[in-house]
Amino acid sequence: MKVVFVDNKPVYAMDTEIQRAVCQRYGFEYVTLDCRSEEEVIEQCRDADAILDVYFPLTPRIIEALERCKVLVRFGIGYDCIDVEAATKQGIFVCNVPDYCIEEVATHTVALILDLCRKTCFYHNEVREGRWKNASGYPVHRLSTQTVGFWGFGHIARQAAQYLSVFGCRILAHDPFLPAEVFAQAGAEPRSLEALLSSADILSLHAPLTGETHHQVNRESIAQMKDGVMLVNTSRGPLICEEDLLAGIESGKVTAAALDVVEFEPIQTAHHPLFASGRVTVTPHAAFASAESRVELLRKVAESACAVLAGEFNDTTLRRIVNRQALRHQIEGRSTQ
Repeated sequence: MKVVFVDNKPVYAMDTEIQRAVCQRYGFEYVTLDCRSEEEVIEQCRDADAILDVYFPLTPRIIEALERCKVLVRFGIGYDCIDVEAATKQGIFVCNVPDYCIEEVATHTVALILDLCRKTCFYHNEVREGRWKNASGYPVHRLSTQTVGFWGFGHIARQAAQYLSVFGCRILAHDPFLPAEVFAQAGAEPRSLEALLSSADILSLHAPLTGETHHQVNRESIAQMKDGVMLVNTSRGPLICEEDLLAGIESGKVTAAALDVVEFEPIQTAHHPLFASGRVTVTPHAAFASAESRVELLRKVAESACAVLAGEFNDTTLRRIVNRQALRHQIEGRSTQ
């Protein structure tokens, strides 16, 4: 069996020996590539049994050309760079890693909320420019007076809500896929989307990127938000229409925003429109990162690929297969404890 890491760019700084050791334990070959085009992926991965992918778009054209592939694994929780429908049609499992970096992203979410509420980055930039004014910019409020709304209430959002409860925030959440007891256990008040938007002083985004959620924050949804709302996004950049966000900031409808993700990454200019107002904090898609989470991610990606190839469909493996329902006929009778 051949496991291929398709886009191992030096910028990722990944210790692939962790993955090599996992593959060797199963007796599988492990190959790292740095493919830059569809043609390169098709040519070099045609005989791969498993493909590990960070950001390279695995399109229907690529997937249809794979002759032996049984599983595609995304480095992370989101898997929007993989065409799941095309993979499912080919009988290929698609895996993500939903059970890592929960603490890191939740912590980063809270850090960004604290930054907006206490204007730490804003003040730093002011002082750096020679302006020593503690009343400059927008007014700040005690965190205990603020209502934080979570648009999407998965594991990361629930962990962030737990952290914020220490500050005395009121927690609201909208997630149509969760039962009432999940909100109750997290100390959150469930709300319709309309009620969430109109009530939250701080709105934190935690939805996956799909056709339905693309640009879910737009001119129309911003108009429904509370005047002076602050926005945080540690999920996926394209959830926000940046043009509409900037219009909201210019009008005063949106007080400020903190983004770990943007629509077009990376930002490599000091003159990006997001920086013009001085009210947008941007971090470089780093919410997931810690020494511990990087090791955990590498190990779990390799373990998921090898488990599927070996037919080890235990509970852990099944939780990581995003198209398990569509391919349940391939799983039935092969699950292990």
